[in-house]
Amino acid sequence: MATSQSSYRAGVCNIGRRERRRRYAYAALSFLIAVAFVLGAALDVIPHELVPALFVPLALAIEWYLQASKSFCALLALLGKYSFRESDERGTVSDPDDRAVDRASAVRITAISVVVAALVTAAVFVAL
Repeated sequence: MATSQSSYRAGVCNIGRRERRRRYAYAALSFLIAVAFVLGAALDVIPHELVPALFVPLALAIEWYLQASKSFCALLALLGKYSFRESDERGTVSDPDDRAVDRASAVRITAISVVVAALVTAAVFVAL
């Protein structure tokens, strides 16, 4: 569930509503690409050997969904930035402790995305 945060909080919130909506849209598009890929493989339009490529759109879909739902952009965190465009609040995270917390949150989101996408890709590969 998306948080209603509208200001920077280390490790918790570094993007606003507009940025979350963009990430939800990117996640939906990536998920549709992943579904089309699976259908193509199931219907033998895509060779079975290419099924591991499903990992890419799936990992992106999961990553962007998690970022949107958590109000936290991993890339901005790694760059030490935050962005709340609806209020034109953009800036740099100057506190080193906050930056460390942000980096840890970014790594956690990306790790979850990679692991889940790898597991689902492996399951689809075996199932097909």
